[in-house]
Amino acid sequence: MDSVRDLLGADGLLAQQLDSFQPREQQMLMAETIAEVMAEQQVLIVEAGTGTGKTFAYLLPALISGQKIIVSTGTKTLQDQLYTKDIPLLLKLLGIRPKVRLLKGRNNYLCLDRYHKATLQPVSRFPENKPLFAHLKQWIHQTQHGELAEVVEYIENHMLLANITSTAENCLGAECDHYQDCFVYRARRRALDADLLVINHHLLFADMAIKQGGFGELLPSADVLVLDESHQIPEIAGRFFSQLFSSRQCHELLSDLLAEAGEVDAAFAAISEPHEHLKRALRDALLAMSQMPDRESTHRLFKTPMIIEAFDLLSHHMQQLAAALEPLVVQSPGLQNTYLRLTAMLDLLSDMQSQADANHVYWFEARDKYFALHKSPLDIADPLQAFRAAFDTAWVLTSATLTVNQSFAHFQQQTGFEDARTLLLDSPFDYPQQALLLLPKNLPEPNDFEFNPAMFDYVLPLLEQAQGGVFFLFTSHRSLQMAARFFQDKTNKPLFVQGTADRNQMLDSFRQAGNGLLLGAASFWEGVDVSGTSLSCVIIDKLPFAHPSDPVLKARIEHINKHGGKAFFDLQVPKAIIALKQGAGRLIRGEQDRGVLVICDRRLISKGYGPMFLNSLPDMPVTHDLSAAVQFLQNIEADTGP
Repeated sequence: MDSVRDLLGADGLLAQQLDSFQPREQQMLMAETIAEVMAEQQVLIVEAGTGTGKTFAYLLPALISGQKIIVSTGTKTLQDQLYTKDIPLLLKLLGIRPKVRLLKGRNNYLCLDRYHKATLQPVSRFPENKPLFAHLKQWIHQTQHGELAEVVEYIENHMLLANITSTAENCLGAECDHYQDCFVYRARRRALDADLLVINHHLLFADMAIKQGGFGELLPSADVLVLDESHQIPEIAGRFFSQLFSSRQCHELLSDLLAEAGEVDAAFAAISEPHEHLKRALRDALLAMSQMPDRESTHRLFKTPMIIEAFDLLSHHMQQLAAALEPLVVQSPGLQNTYLRLTAMLDLLSDMQSQADANHVYWFEARDKYFALHKSPLDIADPLQAFRAAFDTAWVLTSATLTVNQSFAHFQQQTGFEDARTLLLDSPFDYPQQALLLLPKNLPEPNDFEFNPAMFDYVLPLLEQAQGGVFFLFTSHRSLQMAARFFQDKTNKPLFVQGTADRNQMLDSFRQAGNGLLLGAASFWEGVDVSGTSLSCVIIDKLPFAHPSDPVLKARIEHINKHGGKAFFDLQVPKAIIALKQGAGRLIRGEQDRGVLVICDRRLISKGYGPMFLNSLPDMPVTHDLSAAVQFLQNIEADTGP
């Protein structure tokens, strides 16, 4: 079996061995194109509609190629599914045994150094933490991989994890006494030996960011890099190519410094006074920041006298502590690490105060007990291009939602992959028969005070008629809470409200109920799979435009407009279209699924950009008549009834 057609065709291996397998021309074309790209070390961007079978379409050519492959996913859920289900199934069918490895971020593994130090600290004696530390004492000698998921039932206080896991900043590397036994180090050694390595985007971009800073490579070299759920790349890459100075980092540094100084003679006496002064200065900075808006550009922040004074004092005491710490760094790797972290934080704080880099946006978050100063790139295309140039490999970027108005241009411009091959594959599902799109004409404008009450009343007949479950997706938590109060007494359906229970548990209960009403916001718009009669209607309240007050979005809008673009059409509309496609994609997940999609925002009809949204959705019949949608649901009931 040396070609994808031998595997995926009507008479291929999968059709012969898997009863549930259905040959799909879209899947075949995707797999054959990927095989070409891998052989020629090209770059491919492919949108594969729901039901294409894109996972097998990239795994099969990768597995039979004999090349070294890295597959990166947007979520740990898909990462685990690939590693525990899809890949083992294909390996069994193919009769091959390549080295397949799973690598997660370092915060998933116990840090032996920080764990042993924590056992000597008060945190290990807190009543809620005692069961975990008692169990860890034996577990560290029994576990193969050191993944904290193995002991999750003992973890009551998730804030504790910072004490027993490492970060790139506080890891001692080869200087650590536990380096040879380090679970992270061992996992990465196994990863270097992999023929097929499964990671997630957060780990991939953390590595990119570290490489960009000149610190070397965490991930092994590979012939092919496959990025599934690639629609998440701009956001995740932007986060990892950003820099952060936060009160939490300061607290962690102060805590780590005390623990390290306690292990070195006379070190505590040398740093105790500047340590206490910095602790007070941090408290003053927190108090000053608590009076600022929740989230805003720092443009005016460092023109406020109270803030200038607080951060000048903070910087001064950081310098004093660094001066006290510098003579001690030769005495232990831990003290050296805290010194390097402290000086790096000082440099970053100075940069945050000066705001001198025109290619970045400086912004802050402020809460009662937390603040963060951020430096985010206006454009991620350049750092991505730089990484791509240094990473000599074929790239495959795929998702069900990459195009806007049938074009890849927006995604390519964002990521810098303008020269990539592109492939757009429609879903094999029969949307004209399986789905109906309802666009109400007479609801108030979305910003009207009466919009929510009118919308809730409008959809009640649909809820009453839908025998299966209903997803009601919202663009704001405020509207979601209004809906929760409204539908509490207006429907007999079991009601599931985001935030009232664990997300996965809620989804399981929703599937079991078979006729529930689930009210969800951001995290329920994607990565949620409910197939069959458990879901027969998806309602979306508004077009998911990002709030223009977001400081990063606001800066990018200003940047685009300043350079001759039209940010609304170049950025805001495309982002909203991708998000809408994700939400709409919850409806039809299988060949037997049928249902109604309702988008309650009249701007789809009244605004000039409406056709761009509609042309980006799957091809399904459109109605403005509520009774037609009710009839469609009645027909589903009749077709699936006893």
